[in-house]
Amino acid sequence: MRPGDEARTALVDAVQRAGRFVLVAHVHPDPDALGSVLALALALRSAGREVDATFDAEPFAVPRGLAWLPGADTVVAPAAVMADPDVVIALDCAAPDRLGRLLGVAERAPLFAVVDHHRSNTGFADLNWVDPDSPATGQLVAELLAELGWAWDRDVATNLYAAISSDTGSFRFASTTPATHDWAGRLHEAGVDHADVARRLYADRPLSVVRLAAEVVSAAVHEPAAAGGSGALIGVVSQTDRQRHDVAYDEVESLITDLAAAGGVDVAAIVKQDDQGGWKVSTRSKGAIDLGRLCSDLGGGGHVQAAGYTAPEQDPVSVVAALRDALARPEYRRPT
Repeated sequence: MRPGDEARTALVDAVQRAGRFVLVAHVHPDPDALGSVLALALALRSAGREVDATFDAEPFAVPRGLAWLPGADTVVAPAAVMADPDVVIALDCAAPDRLGRLLGVAERAPLFAVVDHHRSNTGFADLNWVDPDSPATGQLVAELLAELGWAWDRDVATNLYAAISSDTGSFRFASTTPATHDWAGRLHEAGVDHADVARRLYADRPLSVVRLAAEVVSAAVHEPAAAGGSGALIGVVSQTDRQRHDVAYDEVESLITDLAAAGGVDVAAIVKQDDQGGWKVSTRSKGAIDLGRLCSDLGGGGHVQAAGYTAPEQDPVSVVAALRDALARPEYRRPT
């Protein structure tokens, strides 16, 4: 039996019986979170259900890099969601604080469900379908729709393909399984333009983001002794940096890919300041460090090779110093 099989069965039953849904992505959603929400929202609407798709952000706006996803124009702000849904489903949310202001909406619903693939998820809803063996929440949504017996159209399939492709690094990450390729093939058959999705996800960044990325990579701190000698590359993006280039906070996450592409280091990290002045850290590893455990101990969470956390420190020098100290601890090193 796979992790969460009983919860998946219970969720299928709930979806079949309910009529009004609120679907919630995590704050500042990535393609897996928003693609999963939009795919399920479109499928539910096609099945005659009433659905609000939403997430929390301040100020509220769909990330510019994800506005092309089918159905993105139907996303509503937290204040506009229906008051009395039968079911609230949080997708790709590993912890309750990742719902922001929408946690209250979820907790008041007759049924609050979570569909997620983060190993750090402790199960904070009434119904928790958490499968850390799945490389993407989008793959879980594909499985859910298949179990419901609902066919997906091109728009649903495009959202699912974007979700899965994003969280597998275009099928490059070790979390990619044979089943992942099987699902990708089925989505191709539904009419997904995989080349267009890949271009939008990986090769269509605004010039302003590219110029900011060049600055960040050039100034990144190289820590050759970090991670037991495997090395780390740490970039910093302040609110002032973003304003100088007119780059939104949501667009900064893509810079981790530029840092992670460097050879000779295992860990890449981006230390980024949000619009409220706080600092958050996103990390990637090529396999030497268990980042999920490291970031969980620092108040966040994620996967073995991709994780993040909100830093308690108030300045970037202190954030980098704390991260450097954590990377030096032997308990986070994985067996070679």
